[in-house]
Amino acid sequence: MADELDPDVEYVLLNKRDAKVYQVPPAASASGHKAADWKEAIWRGNVRIVGRGKELTIRLLDSGSGSLFAQCVIPEGAYERYVERVLDSSRYWVLKIVNGQRHAFIGFGFSDRNDAFDFNACLADFKATFIDKVHEAKAAEALPKKDLSLKEGQTITVNLPGKGGRRRVPQVPQAGYAGGVSLAPPPSTGTALQTSSGKATEIATTAPEDDFADFADFQSAAAAPSAS
Repeated sequence: MADELDPDVEYVLLNKRDAKVYQVPPAASASGHKAADWKEAIWRGNVRIVGRGKELTIRLLDSGSGSLFAQCVIPEGAYERYVERVLDSSRYWVLKIVNGQRHAFIGFGFSDRNDAFDFNACLADFKATFIDKVHEAKAAEALPKKDLSLKEGQTITVNLPGKGGRRRVPQVPQAGYAGGVSLAPPPSTGTALQTSSGKATEIATTAPEDDFADFADFQSAAAAPSAS
């Protein structure tokens, strides 16, 4: 947006009333000026900040006729070189007025603290929006671009989660083995018992449904009438 500004189109950024101008004596120290050293205001009127392309202008206008009293032109929005804050107040500055090869310094400020805050914020916002971002973009374009293309013979290896590697198969315990202890195989139909004599005697086992086979014959015998 900043590099697309039309240098022929002027736009108003701020309008404030009751601005004051002072005659500035030489600074008492190298640190800067103090508003307490200024006498009565030599002019009162309106201030208007306008932009044109990347140029910022502070215009001091007569409150009645709107005629121009003085203006401070700031190229490239670098207001720090043309608008100097005083040492003892946040409501006053020293403006550098340039007319061709000549320049002069005037004191400038507001009675209202909110007007002073808006004035200072307008200067800072213009520089940050239209100047600093352009410089940052140009600096980024000037940086050498990294070549991320693959060279001949280069390959890319992608490790996907859950893919590749050896898969462990859970071991199924074998028959007769549980928890490291060998188990005897289940008994067969005929079970051998060790007797005290040392001889193995095999006994027959019957299925559970055959346990009551003889009981049925017993019931039949009991139901038959006894012979007289």
